[in-house]
Amino acid sequence: MSGSAFVVGQPHFGRFTRTPEENEDALEAARTGLTSAVEAAPGDGAGSAVLDAAVDLAEALTIAGLEQEAVALARPAVHVARDTGRGETLRWALLVLATAEHYADEVSAAEAHFREALELARTSGDRVLEHYTLHHLGRFLVDTGRTDEALTCFEACLVIREEQGELRAETTRAALAALTGPDLMSSERIESK
Repeated sequence: MSGSAFVVGQPHFGRFTRTPEENEDALEAARTGLTSAVEAAPGDGAGSAVLDAAVDLAEALTIAGLEQEAVALARPAVHVARDTGRGETLRWALLVLATAEHYADEVSAAEAHFREALELARTSGDRVLEHYTLHHLGRFLVDTGRTDEALTCFEACLVIREEQGELRAETTRAALAALTGPDLMSSERIESK
């Protein structure tokens, strides 16, 4: 897996990247998951499985740099999840949509969706979604020139990630180091994972 360094001033602060091969594999797996969910026999969880698979594909499309396709898939997924009362799917779909909108330069829509995902994560007690949302929101805020707000997000994210023993805490430390200079950590840039 390849990574991207947290460098202030470069577009898409710390954006995760994969190799073309990794993207191809991830997209194929996500498309297969969606196809399987659609083709599965109808049942109580059929609609939920299709919706979750659509969100997974939108996430893979975003990581692969296909933000417009991701937005086109994630936006209706958010509406369906909202309309059908699928709270957990809605929370994750909002994060996926916000991230795709961020990279598609749909700044106001992205911020609104990040904020909604964060609020829903907090009110539902979903600490995993909360730390992911805080990290992605922090990167968005860096890209929009609001580093003070970004620092607050990364610091809150780090607290949760450390509490949970999350390996991605190192990525959050790297983001904080890039924003605060070499005093917080070594002067060597740490790549995101």
